[in-house]
This record gives sequence, C-alpha cells and structure tokens, in this order.
Amino acid sequence: MSHEHGPGCNHGHENEGGATTIHVNDANKAPTVYKNIASYLKDEKKSGLKPRQGVLNGKRFDYFKDQVPQTREDAHKVFNELGRLGFILRVDRGESISGKGSPRLLQVNPVQQAQEDGYYLWIWEGSQAKQYMGAVLLVMIVFAAVLFPLWPSFMHTGVWYLSVGVLCLIGAFFGIALIRLVLYIITYPVLPRGFWLFPNLFADCGVVDSFIPLYGFDEPKQKKSKKSSNSNGSGSSKKTAVVSEKTD
Repeated sequence: MSHEHGPGCNHGHENEGGATTIHVNDANKAPTVYKNIASYLKDEKKSGLKPRQGVLNGKRFDYFKDQVPQTREDAHKVFNELGRLGFILRVDRGESISGKGSPRLLQVNPVQQAQEDGYYLWIWEGSQAKQYMGAVLLVMIVFAAVLFPLWPSFMHTGVWYLSVGVLCLIGAFFGIALIRLVLYIITYPVLPRGFWLFPNLFADCGVVDSFIPLYGFDEPKQKKSKKSSNSNGSGSSKKTAVVSEKTD
C-alpha cells in the first residue's frame, strides 16, 4: 500500500545511506487542546504514565509506553495528532547503557503511527516559565549576595537576626528530638507501651500537624491471630465428627 507524504506528515523517510529522517513540527504552535492533553500526560500523578529515561543521539529524553485506553478509537486519533503536531515521537528501545536501571538506547521508529505496545519519546518539554523564573531568581540572589558589603547597616542587622533565628529553630528542633528519645527510653521499661512526645514530629505532614497531638504511645502489640485458634477448633470438631461416625 502506497502512502503519499503531505506537508503535515511526519512519517519516516529513508535516505540513501539507510538513515531515517523524521520531520518534527513545532509543538508550541499546536492548538491549546493538544497542549493541555500533553501536559496531562506528562504529569505522572494525573495520567499514571510512568516516565522512563532513554538516550537518543547522545541526549537524554523522557519516554513512555502507550496504555490501552477505554475509548480506543478517540485516543488513537489523539495520539496520532500528538505525534503529527510534534509533541511525541515513536521510538524503539534497545539495551541499557550501563546495566540494569540505567537509561536505554532509543532509536526512532520509521513508522510514526500510534500502537498500543509502542514507546513514545517526549519532544515537547512543556511550559518553561517556571524554569526561567527560577533561573532569574537564582541570579538575583547570587547578585545580591555578591553586593552584601554594599548593603546598608540595617540590612546587615536584619540578616544577622534572621540567621540567629534560623539557628535557634534548628537547635530547638534537635533539642525536642533528643528529649522525646530520652523520655521514650526511660518510659519504655516502665509503661506498657512506649511514650512519645510529639509522636508526629517526623511524620509526613505539615509543620503544625507535626506537633499535634502533644503526646502518644506505641501501637499495641497484636495478639495471636484468631485464625490459629479457629483452625485448632475446627480440627477438634473434625476429630469429634470422625469419632461420632465410628461409634455409629
């Protein structure tokens, strides 16, 4: 079956040397709806597409494996549009660069059509506004630090108080951690359960929630599961049933 390559087609073209050339469009010029779809797919928490590391032409890229969608036909069309507009590129993955867990070598697939078992490389990097703002902020901080000797005296005093306050907070945190550990060691052999001051201090929660509640105890030790007792009971009942049958 022949295929005519139009201006919007990004299928592979083989050169005389056998190399495959893929013409990729500029994803930044794509309609907003496809930018939103690509942003959703790149967000692992929302889409569930786990990003993987690969190497193409000596440069690292994120790529992913297509998943079977619930609405197969519509998703197939969207994937093809994402490729045509320059968001993704279908690739074949090879061996790992340096053993298990390292990025894999990637090679462009000459047939740029969506398939359920295919791998796709992210060409579009998304909005760079946050990175630009972070870079500008970093340059400003470095520039301000270089000009520290030229700061007025009240700013020098403010920085000194701020640094002392931060050091005091860090010292207080380590002090609380040490006190709660000592209390736990002292109360462990005396109380039925170990006593903790600020039990959520190292929990994965907010700053305020780390100090709530004020105190707590270790979780009670689980008693022997009832399954063993039930199994023993069922065994005895079976034995009595066998005995009764024999007496009959």
